[in-house]
Amino acid sequence: MLAVPPTITQQPADASVTVGQTASFTVAAAGTAPLAYQWQRNGADIAGATETTYSTAATTLADSGATYRAVVTDVAGAATSRNATLTVTMSAPVLTITPQPAAASVVAGSSASFTVGGTCSSGSLVIQWQRNQGNGTAFADIADATAATYTIATTIGDNGAQFRARLDCGGQSAATSSAATLTVTAPSSVVLSLLPTVGLRIQAALDIALTGIDADAAGSFTFIAGNSLKRLSADLSMITAVTGSGFTGSVDGPAASASFQVPRGLAHDASGNIYVADSGNHTIRLVTPDGTVSTLAGLAGSSGSLDGTGGVARFSTPTAIAIGPDGDLYVAEQGSHLIRRVTSAGVVTTYAGGTQGYADGAPGAAQFSAPDAIVVASNGDLYIADSGNSRIRRIVRSGNVAGAVQTFAGSGFSSSGDRDGVGTAAVLISPQALALRGNTLTVRDSTGLLRQIDLTSAAVTTLLGKPTAQFVHSGDVDGPAATAEVNSFGGIAIAPNGGFMLADYRAVRSVSAAGDVKTIAITSAPGAMPAGTGVLAQLPFCVPGGLGSSLTVDPAGNVDISDGCTRQVRRISPAGVVTLAAGLAGGIGGSDPFVTGLDNNGVGSGAQFLGKLGYSIASDSSGALYVSDYAGIRKISPDNTTTSFAGSVGSFGAANGAGTAARFNAAFGMAVDAGGNLFVADAANNAVRRVDPAGNVTTYAGAFGQGTRVDGPIATARFEAPTTVAFASDGSLYVGDNGSLRRISADGSTVSTLTGAGGGIGRFAIDSAGTIYYGQSDGLHVLTAGAAASTLLIRSGTTVVLGADPRLINVDSIAVLGPRRLVMLSGSMILVATLP
Repeated sequence: MLAVPPTITQQPADASVTVGQTASFTVAAAGTAPLAYQWQRNGADIAGATETTYSTAATTLADSGATYRAVVTDVAGAATSRNATLTVTMSAPVLTITPQPAAASVVAGSSASFTVGGTCSSGSLVIQWQRNQGNGTAFADIADATAATYTIATTIGDNGAQFRARLDCGGQSAATSSAATLTVTAPSSVVLSLLPTVGLRIQAALDIALTGIDADAAGSFTFIAGNSLKRLSADLSMITAVTGSGFTGSVDGPAASASFQVPRGLAHDASGNIYVADSGNHTIRLVTPDGTVSTLAGLAGSSGSLDGTGGVARFSTPTAIAIGPDGDLYVAEQGSHLIRRVTSAGVVTTYAGGTQGYADGAPGAAQFSAPDAIVVASNGDLYIADSGNSRIRRIVRSGNVAGAVQTFAGSGFSSSGDRDGVGTAAVLISPQALALRGNTLTVRDSTGLLRQIDLTSAAVTTLLGKPTAQFVHSGDVDGPAATAEVNSFGGIAIAPNGGFMLADYRAVRSVSAAGDVKTIAITSAPGAMPAGTGVLAQLPFCVPGGLGSSLTVDPAGNVDISDGCTRQVRRISPAGVVTLAAGLAGGIGGSDPFVTGLDNNGVGSGAQFLGKLGYSIASDSSGALYVSDYAGIRKISPDNTTTSFAGSVGSFGAANGAGTAARFNAAFGMAVDAGGNLFVADAANNAVRRVDPAGNVTTYAGAFGQGTRVDGPIATARFEAPTTVAFASDGSLYVGDNGSLRRISADGSTVSTLTGAGGGIGRFAIDSAGTIYYGQSDGLHVLTAGAAASTLLIRSGTTVVLGADPRLINVDSIAVLGPRRLVMLSGSMILVATLP
């Protein structure tokens, strides 16, 4: 099993104590054991603080404002928690609770809300709602329930539950409210509601032009997205705008109106100012912490290579910028093949270079060709990605000026052979982004590789990537270094714990110290909006109608959804928490469809799906999921590893056989029996197929190419176009066949048609009592076992209507969620029907 890098599951909370008290901070994480913990204060390790909880010594007023965080590591990588702030006051605040939560009585399927109020004489109020366990006296925290009002979508099983809130004044004064009892009664008619989810929000819009990226002092990352600057928070959960209207221009001024033209590089100073190499405007821009933009040096629209101050100086396509230990800016200037030096007052001088070419030596005699990136070492030496020469150059510091220009690594050739080596024996094809950590220089080249160069030995090694032709943007594959792919264009920044953050052409991606790649946000994520703030982990569901999406309920009670719009498979826990099972949003079928292949397997977002046609999902008794993906069936194990199970993505046909040698034509519906056999409704092949646990495919009922309806012995029975399958508790298999409902007996001997169901049947589900729920053009029907005809439960309409007089558009997918509860996809919504 592949090792899983750590993820923070419980962030340390801010704490407020009085002078002389101790403060405690706790973190929780998941990942491959063993996990190692190291607490830090204000970014520095605390000796001996290696447990999940760290407690300070007796506090003083001088400790107020200190920040504490934990770094969690395992064999696969590392994760850093948020900074928790310590507040130290002279005395404990007074906590007052009013109003207390009140009891609530609702009908199953509707929402119930509980509200609490509280005030602190000083410090901030923290609220955590709790629910009693098994209707007993023990209470447990409710995930993400930290607002003054807690709302629950009720089921009949919630009857008698109690809810209370624990209130805390910054960790100094805490008390628990009274408990409120929830009474839930069965509805007199069907009640339709949304399936509750927590934490989802629209992703911020990016751009297909992610270039420079810079690690800020606070741990966040500022990156260039088209003609604007955005910021990714340190916990990798939120993207916000920094500056830039997004329009092309050279306007100075406030963040909302300022404009850039193809900015390429950026750097920050100790005061939080950001300096931008505004390539298309041939200028160096200054962005203050509030997003206000001014031009530090150069004149917009005027290119050249003139030294001088402010608007007198001229640049030609500046592409990268770095701040030296002297506080000056160093600029790689692609158009003039120069390295320039800019003071904080805007005084520009030429640091090294002259005419285009390749020559080492004195600064004025040295030659560069389209330098594309630059970093400054702590001793003042500069390292240049000399893209046109396919080399890394070094400018040695001599006092306060440039010394000799040297070739540090790279042969200058574009050989496709062994690219690693020492110094000039290595091949570095058009390097175009650099990051420096200690004694290691990390290089992005233009073929999608991340390289590491030891500054002492000049040894060049490859961290990750698969070489492609130059400047081919095709590397959107997450996963471990051996299989991950990054694009051939973008920036790189140092991240905590030996990792990196990439502005990767159309995505923001993290790279662990071991080279594991994970996409944080991507341009083609469905629903991305300029005003959005989220990242992929919070992406809302798209669930388009028809055959684009499907759902199932697994043995743990999770609702698992294959979302044909986002091309992801995600789980919704009974508490509404959404997690990724598999798939990269906007991967295959995004801006570059098919370019990375079809059967893209891996763990979590390391797998990719094509999605649309026949996208269906089923779960077995272990919690493994089976997903139909363009004539291929993929298996997602409980550890979120996706593998090819039967058939092949994109390879349509009609053939039985072992695993990926088999062929399907339209795998519209799937169900798993008690023995772990998967049954597939293969509509275009007129057959129900059987896949055993080893992946061997046979025809269970029907015959390829014989599209007619014939009941009787299974050997001679025929199907028209089976689209949906589901098992009843007695082991019989029901098949939706071109609008009719057919039944294959539990012993597999005979096929019959259920006349009571009528025609025009769509998706259906069967509960433990043998009751069948199915969609027709007029709405949702119910057919009880042995009934002569069905009953209409929910009528259809032009829009979905929630509540006690509901309407549906279509039943695109349906499953039994629990006793008298159904979960459905309809009108691009995830709905719950509570039955009387």
